[in-house]
Amino acid sequence: MKQINLIFGCHGHQPVGNFDFVFQEAYEKSYKPFIDVLERFPAIHVTLHYTGPLLDWFEAHAPDFLQRLAALVERGQVEIMGGGYYEPLLCAIPERDAIAQIQRMHDFCERHFGARPRGMWLTERVWEPQMAGTLAKAGVEYTALDDTHFLCSGFMRDELFGYYMTEHEGHTLKIFPIQERLRYLIPFHGVEESIEFLREHATEDGLRCAVIHDDSEKFGIWPGTYNSVYKERWLERFFQALTDNQDWLHALTYSEYLERARALGRTYITCASYVEMMEWALPTPVQRKLHGLVQGLKENPDYFQEIEPFIRGGFWRSFLAKYEESNNLQKRMLQVSNRLASLRKTHGAAETLAQAEKLLHEAQCNCAYWHGVFGGLYLNHLRTALYEKMIAADVLLDSLEYEADTPWIHCETRDFDGDGNPEGLLSNRKMALFVDPLDGGTLFELDFKPQPFNLLNTLTRREEPYHDSLRSGHAQVGEAAEGNQSIHEIVRVKEAGLVSHLLYDSYRRSSLRDHFLGLEVSPEALWSNTYESLGDFATGAYHMECAEDALSLHREGTVYTPEAQQFSIHKTLRLDPDTAIVDIAYHITHREGSACTVRFGIEWVINMLTGSAPDRYYRSDNKDLKRLQLGAKTTFSGLAHLALCDGWMQLEFSLGLSLPADILCYPIETISQSEGGQERVYQGSVVTPTWILESQPGQTHELRLSASVHQMPQE
Repeated sequence: MKQINLIFGCHGHQPVGNFDFVFQEAYEKSYKPFIDVLERFPAIHVTLHYTGPLLDWFEAHAPDFLQRLAALVERGQVEIMGGGYYEPLLCAIPERDAIAQIQRMHDFCERHFGARPRGMWLTERVWEPQMAGTLAKAGVEYTALDDTHFLCSGFMRDELFGYYMTEHEGHTLKIFPIQERLRYLIPFHGVEESIEFLREHATEDGLRCAVIHDDSEKFGIWPGTYNSVYKERWLERFFQALTDNQDWLHALTYSEYLERARALGRTYITCASYVEMMEWALPTPVQRKLHGLVQGLKENPDYFQEIEPFIRGGFWRSFLAKYEESNNLQKRMLQVSNRLASLRKTHGAAETLAQAEKLLHEAQCNCAYWHGVFGGLYLNHLRTALYEKMIAADVLLDSLEYEADTPWIHCETRDFDGDGNPEGLLSNRKMALFVDPLDGGTLFELDFKPQPFNLLNTLTRREEPYHDSLRSGHAQVGEAAEGNQSIHEIVRVKEAGLVSHLLYDSYRRSSLRDHFLGLEVSPEALWSNTYESLGDFATGAYHMECAEDALSLHREGTVYTPEAQQFSIHKTLRLDPDTAIVDIAYHITHREGSACTVRFGIEWVINMLTGSAPDRYYRSDNKDLKRLQLGAKTTFSGLAHLALCDGWMQLEFSLGLSLPADILCYPIETISQSEGGQERVYQGSVVTPTWILESQPGQTHELRLSASVHQMPQE
């Protein structure tokens, strides 16, 4: 009788910073009911992996679930697979952190399940060849990659029923291919289709192994699946089918299979991930070209099947070039990691360093570093959580590097973002400011340390390929219907009229961006990016100098009124040693030209996480603003002070102006893809104080701003 082995694996994950109700819903609709069904089928052996954020949540909220898992492990029905504890992408973090994250997971599993895992779930199956060495050095024996990785590396589909050896610098690792066909069948098609696929690939020697290892959330959380998987009993029927066919179909764990079969050979796998990830990593115009090419080739299915392995997108690191905000997160994390490693040389195993390392590991959770079918980078609460961990780690490291209660200021210039040009960093015990001189001399990060929060954690509005479905009218409003659609096939929107919000920015949404504008410019024109820019300062390069307590930026440029006028801007950011206040002095000089009148504005973008809650509002010392919400489009006339308040976090960003200004305000909202469809996401409020400058050649206009952050009293 022909036989085959099946490794059935599930990977459960929720991001660091996700809402507690999401954890709770995922537990009730996916993780717990899966185990409820599994316990009734003792002949079915499976491999399970849960990431650190979930394990932490189970430990705090559902300790009995961990006990149930331990019982399944003890009776040999479940193998627990390890991984990087907080689900980092190993290609995005230093090797020392990758090994430490894996060891953190091993320690947890040993405490709760009685053994250290032999295998490791590789985050998003993002593979680079050097990872074989990293995993082996961390004590990992095997991992699983998509069949796409193998097909890209020269394999035929019929060769992907077992495992292979790979190595890096002599460090060996076993790698299993995951069958894409099973990933798309389970649980979206009838049980019999999966059984038939396995029957077709069974052999007389019975040594073949088919691997299905995919997200636990597709069993209950993905749209429509709670009904189909549990109420309509798909999972129960699948496990029953495996039980009924166990004379030829053996459901076992990775470790059980490793005891039965040798490796099929040695191989070296190219940089890859699953097909969709490699597409998402490409720039939008290239994604469109690839999609069009694939759609055309699919008109000849036989030909497409032959050439499909040779069609591929980019690889994960391309996200760092595609999104400045992703790169900012990753380089900020590297800054903390390098600082921690440096302080270890002088402070050894200090408890403070252990606390900082845990925060660093949490900040390495992958989800907010990229974007695909899930919200990821576009979800401001996920980015906020990572910044919170990084800033909190920095506060701990500050305590080792500087004497307690002693005021200090640190100023430096270095290539922060890896573009070959220096950025500026100005910090003290309360704040940290990051400046990009070549992008308009802008401020792209402002950290408040007493309550770890990056107030400039916003996102630029960009065109994404899935926006095409909005323009074409193919996307449908509402939740996805029950049925057999994979999450990659759903085209939905969460509200009507989203197409009117498809607006794109001409530059990165940073702060302290200098604008020369028309006299009658409106918030609506700024919001829709239909205004006319009269100068070349907004995105121009500034010369930067670093002093002991200040960063100075200077640019000479042109303003068109409409004739060309020569202006220069000199702005200085000065930080007080022991307050959360930065003073900014502007000197705007009309160097050459003729008498003219222009409107000058300084753009700020502050993200308080939502613009539509009643406890997120504008306030002024000058007049009552009626607690106008941060999502409003408006102009405040004649104000010398404006604050953005967050009553939930009890945090206020305050902007004081030396001269009253007309302050133009509007929200930044992106349209992003999520598992439930395309949705609008608030990314911050733009606040642009503007002044009318009646200027003569040789005249210098002076402006001073005071930007401060403080904790509000309880409302």
